[in-house]
Amino acid sequence: MGKLVTLVRASDGLSAADLSRRWREEWLTAMIAFPGVGDRLVRAVHNHALPGSIRAEEGVAASGWSGVGTYAFDDAAFVDALALDPGFRATHGQSGLFAEVVLLPVDEIWIYNRDPSQLPVKMFAFFKRKPHLSREAAQAYYRTTHAEIGESINFNRTLRYVQNHVRPSFKSPDPRYDFDAGPEIWFKSMETALDLFGDTQAMQVLAEDEERFVVRSEIMNLLTDETVVWER
Repeated sequence: MGKLVTLVRASDGLSAADLSRRWREEWLTAMIAFPGVGDRLVRAVHNHALPGSIRAEEGVAASGWSGVGTYAFDDAAFVDALALDPGFRATHGQSGLFAEVVLLPVDEIWIYNRDPSQLPVKMFAFFKRKPHLSREAAQAYYRTTHAEIGESINFNRTLRYVQNHVRPSFKSPDPRYDFDAGPEIWFKSMETALDLFGDTQAMQVLAEDEERFVVRSEIMNLLTDETVVWER
């Protein structure tokens, strides 16, 4: 299995409602028609940015992005090639929907799943490792020590947690977005999410550990909903 994460910024003047509809109806149809995609795509999820920002007072950048697409395929090598395929990358610009798109082929690593039901709020974040670390070393620390520290401050406020680890051989054509990994974390409500991110003591613990392996000034995060738009 392989997974492609696409971070999208809507074109100027496009409303959130129009982006959601056209992303699902026009762009997804074009994506499935791209050579090989229709044969290998398993599931497509569109996550639309929700109003507000989190962790801004810590210097963690507000995103300004419009959403995140996550696409599961039955072949990881196909995803690796697709993320760098000039033709596939060009289709995003031709759609007229997006001012900017970041493509990341990732390995999806489940940390826990306490509630498999449809949940209304999901947080995405993307980070870059500190320069002295390899991608593999940063991801190993993230998967183990950092995940354990995150659980220690959670107090059951998060219900599902996935880590997206960017594939070892991938390097983004745009160095601004050469991310190494990041989470998908689900909440039962916006209130619960804001309770966690507004917990000063918990966020301090998290920030102190992030300093060990992450360039914190370049963390990008956003809160989203979640809509399954296609399944095989």
